[in-house]
Amino acid sequence: MDKHFIQSLCLLVLFSISSLFAQEEQTPKRHNLKLAFEFGVNEAGCKLAEHERIRKDNYLYNNNDFLYRERWYSLRTTYFSLKPEYFFFNNRMGIASGLRFTTAISELVSDRERYSFLWRAQEEGYHTLYVRLNSLRQNSYLLGIPLEIKCFLNNRELPFQTYIKIGASFNFRINTVSQVDFTNKNIDRYKEMVRTQLSEGNHAFSSFAYAAIGFKIGKFREGLNTPWINIELQLPYILLTDRSFAFVRKGIDGIPGGGFQLSFQIPIGKNVPIGLN
Repeated sequence: MDKHFIQSLCLLVLFSISSLFAQEEQTPKRHNLKLAFEFGVNEAGCKLAEHERIRKDNYLYNNNDFLYRERWYSLRTTYFSLKPEYFFFNNRMGIASGLRFTTAISELVSDRERYSFLWRAQEEGYHTLYVRLNSLRQNSYLLGIPLEIKCFLNNRELPFQTYIKIGASFNFRINTVSQVDFTNKNIDRYKEMVRTQLSEGNHAFSSFAYAAIGFKIGKFREGLNTPWINIELQLPYILLTDRSFAFVRKGIDGIPGGGFQLSFQIPIGKNVPIGLN
């Protein structure tokens, strides 16, 4: 191969590379990463599970009125999240994950004027001890990882922007606090025993799936570090796992739960409006 041709080719490659670096230095860097601080309240759709220690032939489970009212059971959850979100596809789509702390409340309350719960506290041979309860409550504290994907419906920056989102959270229980209310206060000595039995067989892991429609408030200019405010209506919000909480089982076949979320989102680096690369 001709020596002059090789030299010309090398010079052309070096010139092209230097031109790319020069363009890169002249083009402002675009950061599509934002950090969200979130607060949410939800009622998870799930079904009532009959606890194995509650006596099944009690009036509670034979009463049609109770079954009609309590066939579907909602698990109340409150959470705080710290979540980075990366935007792509002209900043119209975002994918997010992070850390979430959740408090989940599961409870069963009797109608004190009509019936109460019979709880099997001890069983030895032919002798079984039942205690009568008015209410049972379990507070579960979870540390989890949310995984979400978001899509803005408009292809340009607007003062009031609508988006849709789907997501799931995967949680590990870090603590549980149970409360027991006896009909007869003279048997409070069994309270710690019932508290322990309430969580027997519960799994440490739980997961939820959800969808949402959200509204981003504010219009931003390129290069400004302006925060976003997001308001979301979540529906459905469904428990996916069994034996994660007392009295409930997964709600895939049940009625959907729902709730809301409020988040404050700040850009990391220079803000890039929706619709720009």
